Amino acid sequence: MDSRQVISRILIGFGMLSILLYGYGAVMYGMWDFVGFVLFAILPLGYGWTLDKHNRKKVHENMEKQILKLAARKQNLLTAADVALYTPLNMEQSGDVLEDLRRKGFLHLKVADNGAFVYEFQSFLSVEEKLSAERV
Repeated sequence: MDSRQVISRILIGFGMLSILLYGYGAVMYGMWDFVGFVLFAILPLGYGWTLDKHNRKKVHENMEKQILKLAARKQNLLTAADVALYTPLNMEQSGDVLEDLRRKGFLHLKVADNGAFVYEFQSFLSVEEKLSAERV
């Protein structure tokens, strides 16, 4: 877990704890401090949630780049096991990511003789294919 994830989780936790404490104070003692509630509960919670969402998006983009690099090394053919072996993803997550890329149209699905799913990247072209491409 990198420092941005830690910071976002701390902010979310602090915001949730503040909501509980301000709520308890409001119910038990009738103390309503709107400025403190916004400053110490809503703002940290909102910023932590936004930061966490941004971090997850960056991790997903980085994972796609790792998978693309792996596909380039593996002659544009990948299985979930390949992705699980060379990335931090487990087998289930690898299959989900590859299936998501297939649904987006970046991969084509093939079935090997043993029944394993093989995903083929069509976006990588050889130099010969690039040179023989026609103008549109």
